[in-house]
Amino acid sequence: MHYSQKRQRFLVNQGYSYKVITTLAGMDEEDLGYSTKEEQAQLLQKVLAASEVDADEERIAGEGGLTGNKSQVVRRVGNMSSMSGADDAVYMEYRTGKNAEHHVHPLFKKYRK
Repeated sequence: MHYSQKRQRFLVNQGYSYKVITTLAGMDEEDLGYSTKEEQAQLLQKVLAASEVDADEERIAGEGGLTGNKSQVVRRVGNMSSMSGADDAVYMEYRTGKNAEHHVHPLFKKYRK
């Protein structure tokens, strides 16, 4: 509740006006899925009974996870100040490979060295 009061005060100070909407027209008439407590309880039981095998069926290729795929995350030693450039670190762009020049768009031909 404290956050919402601060947010409202901020909006007013910035020159905005707002109106708190507690009900919307037609909100009670909608037929939502899992609207009864019984349907919600059944869904909860299905979710609790699910296993990792069920999750593997929905996994996207290349997503990684706990199925033995090699992790694509690389951990490096350092601190946040060096990652943000606070310690005068300079990041340089460089080309790799023998034919790296062939990937330049023809429109930039006059800027090539």
